[in-house]
Amino acid sequence: MQSLKLIDGDLVIEGGDLLMIDGVGEVIQCADLVLGTNQNEWFLNPPLGIDFGLFRGKNPDEEMMKEDIRRALHDHEPRIQSVDQIDFTYDMKNRNMEITFLATTTEGKQLRSEVGLDAR
Repeated sequence: MQSLKLIDGDLVIEGGDLLMIDGVGEVIQCADLVLGTNQNEWFLNPPLGIDFGLFRGKNPDEEMMKEDIRRALHDHEPRIQSVDQIDFTYDMKNRNMEITFLATTTEGKQLRSEVGLDAR
């Protein structure tokens, strides 16, 4: 499958042409979009995304956050067979969180990605 290439949510244009992305990179981009969307935020697909409320506050429950990530990826990215590892890195000073996940596609390919969230 092919998609338009995005960087920080913006279309990538090179030499006047929109760039495309495919393969594992495209699966990662789609997974990152799922995890970067607050559930009920997009009116065309309210179930898309994760519940940002679980990721905010002083003592977020990591098991609940991991379960929500697995649910979102399973429900909205059918090319991901399993989510094998999820790690969180907190930047308390700036109130940011980075989610790193390792997953296996339905084709048996391994993928790794990081998604940053504002934890305020």
